[in-house]
Amino acid sequence: MHRRNLIVTAVAATLTGVGVAAQSPPSTEPHAILFGTVFNDSHFVIQGARIVAYNQASPKKKYRAVTNYRGEYRIRVPAGNGTYVVLASAPKFARTERTVEVYGIDKSTANLILEPRKKRKSAPATSKTG
Repeated sequence: MHRRNLIVTAVAATLTGVGVAAQSPPSTEPHAILFGTVFNDSHFVIQGARIVAYNQASPKKKYRAVTNYRGEYRIRVPAGNGTYVVLASAPKFARTERTVEVYGIDKSTANLILEPRKKRKSAPATSKTG
C-alpha cells in the first residue's frame, strides 16, 4: 500500500508540473550581473526593499529583485554594454534611483541609500464656533 501512495504522488506531481520536469534548464545566454546593497540613511541595511532595473535603451523590459536579510540584491541582465537605471523602494522610505554602466558580462555594483519618507504636513484644523 505504501508503494502505491508513492507512485500516485509521483504521477500527481508530474501532471501538475511539480518536480524536476517543471524546472527550466539553466540559461545558456551570456549575462551580466547587477548587484548591490540597500541601506537606510543611518547605514543599516534594508531587508525586503524592491529593486527594479532597466536598460535606458529599452526601458520597457524590467528586471526585478528583492533584498535579502543582508540588504543585498542580485539581478541577471543580458550581456552587452549599456546604461541601466536601478530603482529601490521600501515602505516608509522615499524611492531612489541610480544609473550604472554594464560592460559585457562583468558584474556591476549599484549600492543605494533610501531616505525616510517626509511626513506630509496636514492643513491646520479649523473650528467652527458660533
